[in-house]
Amino acid sequence: MLRRGVLATVALLAAFHLWLLGNQWWTGQLAQVDVVLRWLMAAGLVAGLAQLRRRGVPVLFGRQAVAVWLLAALLHGPALANDLDGFATPALPEAVATIAATVVGPALGLALLLFGALAGSHAVRRTARSFVADVRAAGPLALSGAVGFLPRPPPLR
Repeated sequence: MLRRGVLATVALLAAFHLWLLGNQWWTGQLAQVDVVLRWLMAAGLVAGLAQLRRRGVPVLFGRQAVAVWLLAALLHGPALANDLDGFATPALPEAVATIAATVVGPALGLALLLFGALAGSHAVRRTARSFVADVRAAGPLALSGAVGFLPRPPPLR
């Protein structure tokens, strides 16, 4: 089900960009050099992602994939600045930083959360098993030594 959702999202994104390319061709914006160069760079980024996928490198997470996605964010910076016609246009570095933080931040946070949950659960289980084995082997008196710090001394009985 997740794979279908990702494929649908990618298909919608590709359809939007094809519509945008057709719209720019129809209105004559492709006669501008900067627009053509951005489309050529976009084709290069898509080819880069395809090459990463062919080599078996993850295309969402990973050092090389993040570099490609950051370049895609840089590519969208001028388009963002052009779309803010009546408003104060932000500086290009601010636009790029905003887009990069919006895209990379949540993805990195999700990756760290998933990694922490997967790695942490194994480590916690291993630690709990070894702690229980140590307590069983040494008896109930070993529990006070395993805790480390007790807020009061043990009773004198």
